[in-house]
Amino acid sequence: EELQKLRRMLPRLLRNTGQAKARQRAQASPALLQMRADILLDPPAAPLSVEYALRAHWHSETHPVFYVENALINSLFGLLCWPAIFAPVQGAFFHPFQSGPADLSAPDFCARRSHEFALCLAQLDTPDYAQTILQRYAEKQGVQSPFVFWGVLTEPLLRLALDCISAAHLKLLFARLMQDVKTNRSGFPDLVRFWPAENRYELVEVKGPGDKLQDNQIRWLQYCSEHGIPVSVCHVQWRGAEDGP
Repeated sequence: EELQKLRRMLPRLLRNTGQAKARQRAQASPALLQMRADILLDPPAAPLSVEYALRAHWHSETHPVFYVENALINSLFGLLCWPAIFAPVQGAFFHPFQSGPADLSAPDFCARRSHEFALCLAQLDTPDYAQTILQRYAEKQGVQSPFVFWGVLTEPLLRLALDCISAAHLKLLFARLMQDVKTNRSGFPDLVRFWPAENRYELVEVKGPGDKLQDNQIRWLQYCSEHGIPVSVCHVQWRGAEDGP
């Protein structure tokens, strides 16, 4: 995040100190270019977001697609690590109607619960983690949590995710989430595609005409690419629009 900000500041600093170089057009990083895909769709008959239009185009019974954005990975983390998140740490809870600990955005949120998080995450090294998540989904249904998106999370989605996303990938995703909970809870790709017969999945960031990637999205995309997590950026154009003025 700091590096992104510094790169934007540098041209102005160079100009102000008389060291400005010839203006160059910003180029996307090779990693982002490599994960780019372009697709042409018919314009929807009724108003529909580009994410839902692409989901409808791809979705089938054998290859389901879900619009999850920040909901899926956060929810999987929140269910597995429920005991750590709601650990009775001093000062974290001071009234019975809190949806989460008061220090959730603090830099030392995870450090203060390191033992509890270690116990929860250790299950990813065993086959037990999937059953733990499913059981907690049933037991905690509807109970507020700062990580679990009950309005998006369904049992079919949960089971597909647990079947298709490996424990190794979950461990990598959770590790980055825990590095900076405040910042890294957002920026996840919009869609998740599943190939259940192959126990395979892909995270897809969707961009419509004129849309640009946000900084937190770029950071997640680069992290996924660097760690072998299947991810792509799909740029959608509406058929006929490319022939416009």
